[in-house]
Amino acid sequence: MASTLKEIVENNAFVKSVHEDPILHHMPPDVNVNPPFMFLGCSDSRVSEGTIFQNVLPGVLFAERNIANQFLPNDNNVQSALAYAVSALGVTHVIVMGHYDCGGCLAATKPRPTGALDFASASVQNWIEPIRNLFATSDRFEVSEHRKVPAAERALVDELKVVVKNDPEFVPVHALIEENVKVTVRRIYESATIQNHYAKLSAECNVEGNAEPPQDEIQPVFIHGFVYDLEEARVLNLGVSLGPPGFDIPPIPFRPVHR
Repeated sequence: MASTLKEIVENNAFVKSVHEDPILHHMPPDVNVNPPFMFLGCSDSRVSEGTIFQNVLPGVLFAERNIANQFLPNDNNVQSALAYAVSALGVTHVIVMGHYDCGGCLAATKPRPTGALDFASASVQNWIEPIRNLFATSDRFEVSEHRKVPAAERALVDELKVVVKNDPEFVPVHALIEENVKVTVRRIYESATIQNHYAKLSAECNVEGNAEPPQDEIQPVFIHGFVYDLEEARVLNLGVSLGPPGFDIPPIPFRPVHR
């Protein structure tokens, strides 16, 4: 594994592919300045958009990442990224990509550390506090059952895939990861950026039923909730996609999660 700047530059397969591909090598700088997708993922180094969607060329995914793929009202970075993606770039799909084995969600199942915290620790704890609140209030069966585990025992758990009741499908942290994605999808859908966009879409296109707007007019934006299974290297569909009133959700090519 690369550990120096020199090592991450050497043997860069993508750079080699660009120079070997005449289309990519001579791609004008302004090509594909309107990517159709926004990718909101986790900062985990294993799950970048380029890792999950390896065949996607540059210019297709506008990306924003943070710890545990959150969309929070007080985070100007993610708010401005969504606003720019929708209003300036004209994306038509916002992908919220969670992933199993998310350390941020595991940490949220544990009590907040007591006592004085240094700046770095406090920053991380403050960031995952909304997920800790989700863990405390979710009515998802696996999550509510895990809440019954004494806090002192949960604080000692370092294994992300804790199986409960000898059932391999009963993984509390995975359940919390899925619920966190669902919350993010809902927050994006309810955001001023999306709701204002939908209002403009309705006003300009006079949508009735499933009428399609003209190609040069404002386009519908759909928000999708997926989770990436690191062990299986596959994307799973949580079945929570949302879109503007009057428009059908486009077909989703990923296998649904059955919980």
